[in-house]
Amino acid sequence: MISLFKRMLGSSNAAEAPRAPAVPTAAARQPDMPEQEADESVQFLSQTAMDFLHALLNVDEPPLDLQLLPLKDRTFVANNIRKIRQNSFEIPMLPHAVIRTQELLSNPKVQAADFIEVIKEDPTLSVELLRLANSSYLGFTYPTLDLQQAIIRVGFSQLHGLVAMLSLRSRILQGVYFQNEVKWVMELSLAMAKLCQQLAPELAMPPGEAFTFGLLHHIEYLIVLGEASQYSTANPGNTVSCDGVIETICRLGPSLHELIASSWGFGEKNSVKLAVNSEGTRSFESSDTEELRKRLDIIQRSLIKALGGKIQLIDTAGFNPRTLKDAITIVVAPPVGSSSDN
Repeated sequence: MISLFKRMLGSSNAAEAPRAPAVPTAAARQPDMPEQEADESVQFLSQTAMDFLHALLNVDEPPLDLQLLPLKDRTFVANNIRKIRQNSFEIPMLPHAVIRTQELLSNPKVQAADFIEVIKEDPTLSVELLRLANSSYLGFTYPTLDLQQAIIRVGFSQLHGLVAMLSLRSRILQGVYFQNEVKWVMELSLAMAKLCQQLAPELAMPPGEAFTFGLLHHIEYLIVLGEASQYSTANPGNTVSCDGVIETICRLGPSLHELIASSWGFGEKNSVKLAVNSEGTRSFESSDTEELRKRLDIIQRSLIKALGGKIQLIDTAGFNPRTLKDAITIVVAPPVGSSSDN
C-alpha cells in the first residue's frame, strides 16, 4: 500500500510516460454488439467489453497525467484519492442476507430451507439468485422457479460470496449508468470463480473456498463502478467516463481491495498454497498472497480472451498449461441446449 501511495503522489513526474486512455469515453462508446465466433468457444463478450476488462487489469502501468482526462473524470479520480488518503472512503455495508448466510454456513447441519427464510426477505436478491440459477453459467438445461432448488444449484459453500456480489450488483443497477460495464464485470467475476473452483487442487483450497477467492478477486471493480454511478447521478451533465473508472482503479485498486476485504471479512487465508508444477509444490505464506493475485491476473487476461472467443495455451508460473487450458475450456463452454446469453 505504501508503494501505491508513493506512485500516486508522484504521478506528476514529467519524465514518466503517461498511459493513453484505454477505451472510448462513455459518450463515444457504441452499444455492445456481438462479434463473429471463433473456432474454439462461444462469443460471450464484445471487443468493447474485452477492451474495458483488459484496461482494468493494467494497474501496473504508470498513472495517466490527469490533465489528459476531462474535468469530470479528473474531479472523480481526485475525490477518490482524497477519500483514501483521509480514510473516508465508505465501503457499502453488507446486507443482512449476507451476514445471516455466513452465520448459517457455520452450522454443519444447515439445509437449503434455512437459507430460503433469509433470501426471500429481499425480493430483488431472490430474483437475482433465480436468474443466476437459470443462467448458462451453471450449466443446467432446464429452468427452475423454485428458490430452494436455486440455492441447491448454486451450492451452500458458494452462497456467501454470491449473495454479496448479487446484492452489490442489484444496488448499482438501480441507477442508469454503467449498466453494460457492471454486466461485463459480473460475467468475468463468475467465470473467474468457476475457473478457480476448477483449479482448486492447484490452489490447494477446498472448491468452495477457491470459488469465493476467484469471485472476489477484483471486487473493487464493482465498488468503483458503484461510486461512478452515484457520482454521475448526483452531477447531471457530468457523467464519469470509463477512463475515469479505469484511472481510479489503476491508482487505488489494491488499497480498495484491502479495505473491502477488511470491511467485509473476506480477507485471504494465510495458508494459501500453490502448486508450482507436476514435479513439486511450493507453499505460499501470507506475504505471498500478492504474488498469487498477480498470477491470477495473468490467468484472468487469458480468461477474458476466452470469453471473447479465443482459448489459448498459456504458461503461468505455478500452473500446468494444459490443466489451465482444460479448465478455461470447461468454464467458457456452453452446456448442450443452452444459450450463451445470460
